[in-house]
Amino acid sequence: MQVDLYLTPIPFGRAKLSGRTVVAIDVLRSSTSTCAALLAGAKGVIPTPGPGEAGELWAKLGGDMAVLAGERDNVRIENFKLGNSPAEFTPETVGGKFVIMTTTNGTGVYRDAVGADLVLCCALVNVSAVARKAAAAGHGLVLVCSGQEGGFSIEDTICAGMLVHLLATEHKLNLALNDAGSLALLLYRSNKSALKKTIQQGEHGRRLTELGFGADVETAAAVDTMPVLPVMVDGRLVADVDPPAAPPAEPA
Repeated sequence: MQVDLYLTPIPFGRAKLSGRTVVAIDVLRSSTSTCAALLAGAKGVIPTPGPGEAGELWAKLGGDMAVLAGERDNVRIENFKLGNSPAEFTPETVGGKFVIMTTTNGTGVYRDAVGADLVLCCALVNVSAVARKAAAAGHGLVLVCSGQEGGFSIEDTICAGMLVHLLATEHKLNLALNDAGSLALLLYRSNKSALKKTIQQGEHGRRLTELGFGADVETAAAVDTMPVLPVMVDGRLVADVDPPAAPPAEPA
């Protein structure tokens, strides 16, 4: 299986996506918050590139059907009900509603994923579920790290590396990695015993902690704690059925 990883979204817009699965990764915090929203009973998460587009869509759907969520520079957008903290997405705030979301880094990726056969939302909190779906789909993979304002982010790259590791080890796939994929795999394997610490000490982790969102960083670094599989369907990320884990091999 061919796996092409983009360390930032900038070159992703030129990728050939037909017949491939796209995995969008934004550990801090868009992907993590999407998982939290769907676990809390949201009907779906609608990623939008900017506050203007989000507001227009909310006006069309109405407050009974949808809620606005988003941030710029890690701070909740003025007049939006929710920011981008996974703790904000509860049954009381999003249950039975669509979440219209716009974030600095994560939501814009989905606009460029049009043309892919399958689009998945990945974070550390659901990485094993994404690995199972990607392996079962059998398409070539395009992994996109949302990064930090167009630059490299250590947490997204580590998450991509863990996904590659799971595909190679648990799912026994023969992977052909581009150089960025090989780098991500090495980064994950070098830090897998200290994931939370590594992410907390990263540039984005430090910034969120300074702003009072240290709990969000801890939540986002907790592997497989949100067993939900967000899949893009008609412009919305909705909860898909997670393929079951393979049964353990019987002893010889």
